Amino acid sequence: MGPGTIPYGFAYLEGKLVKDPKEYKTVLQIQKLWRSGKSCSAIATILNNQQTPTRMGKRWGKSIIARILKRHEEEISWDSNP
Repeated sequence: MGPGTIPYGFAYLEGKLVKDPKEYKTVLQIQKLWRSGKSCSAIATILNNQQTPTRMGKRWGKSIIARILKRHEEEISWDSNP
């Protein structure tokens, strides 16, 4: 992967896309909350109440939560295909 927007939860290191430990922990929390039945809006509220910053240090919104869930759902399907 070259220049461009790096998905939340990842970093670009030595020419490769790798998991960013701090951000990926937040991704796992988002996935867990989603699987427990929370909406994207509810997850954003929880992260904001916990003062978990976005990559840009802003507040979470439902659209970024939805994007993260979609991106990581795609990652799971890529990882499970031979």
